Amino acid sequence: MTDEQTSARDVPADAADDAVPAASAAGDQPAPAPAAGDQPAPVTVSGGQPTPVAPAAGVLAVLALAWLLAMLSSARQAIGDSPDADPLTVTRAALELPQVISASLIAGIAVGLTAVNLLSRLAGAAARRRLPRFGTGAGAGLLTGVAVATPILLGYDGLPSILVLSGAVAAAAMLGGLLAGVREGAVVAAGAVGALVVFVVGLLERIFEGDLRSFFGAGETAESVIAASGWASLTASLAAGVAAGAVGYVYLRRVGGPNLRWPAFLVAGALPGLLILIAEAVTRIAGTRLFQLVSAASADDQAVLNYFNAARFNRALIVLVVGAVVATVLIGRTLRAADPASSEDDGQPASAGTN
Repeated sequence: MTDEQTSARDVPADAADDAVPAASAAGDQPAPAPAAGDQPAPVTVSGGQPTPVAPAAGVLAVLALAWLLAMLSSARQAIGDSPDADPLTVTRAALELPQVISASLIAGIAVGLTAVNLLSRLAGAAARRRLPRFGTGAGAGLLTGVAVATPILLGYDGLPSILVLSGAVAAAAMLGGLLAGVREGAVVAAGAVGALVVFVVGLLERIFEGDLRSFFGAGETAESVIAASGWASLTASLAAGVAAGAVGYVYLRRVGGPNLRWPAFLVAGALPGLLILIAEAVTRIAGTRLFQLVSAASADDQAVLNYFNAARFNRALIVLVVGAVVATVLIGRTLRAADPASSEDDGQPASAGTN
């Protein structure tokens, strides 16, 4: 028997067993993990199919486009078919412009979310990256904006700065499409739904404007009418904020998934007011020339324009704050309701062990 065979026979069995894992561990080194920046964003799957970025975005797109068409129809009725024949055309166009731009922004978001959802179904790997998401959303929003701006440009070529105004409508829709490319698309969708609710509350306010003024004590004097109008506007703004926050909360609770935390609900509640502020900024920038013409026409027209501009800005701020508070309170109540149940579950093993 050779020395090598003798030494191999004398090796303990446990030492030989320990040598095998050590050798395999040394030979099978795991591949280094990729850098954090190279890892794509995860996509949740359900039943083998990618989960949409914003569920029910198609329904939201239909509602948003319907509202946009309604605003375009309202603007056309207010301005008229022959804008050159009416000296009040510029004033009416200035008053209708904010509604069209805000509706275009929300429509761009809704159509962009629908396009991003389609991208996630057809090319899940591309939907996990920022550039394809933002590009798809912006492209869908731009197409929507061009489809809206072209009839405006062709139908009202006599209006001052009509090219700039049409471009602003298209830009608002494209900006909405860019927002649709955000990774947390459900939060953006919740904000868009809340914005539509704010628009509906504003419509109801206009329908029942006389009743609201009477309720708040409008009389025959101008002072009483102004005071009653202020209270009616404040009440409608508060109602819009509460409704926007509640709707955003309900939407996220139903479709947002279990991984969303309370900051997402806070953003969803505040987003309707923020979107209205963004639309207001686009309106002020694009409509500068139009607003200057209105202010130069008469002091009364300037006063009316300033009143409506201030009213829209104040409403946006109220909706932003109230919506954020309402959504946060609602999710906070849900979290507090879940705490006792989790505490009882955690305490059951301990009590069982003491018996």
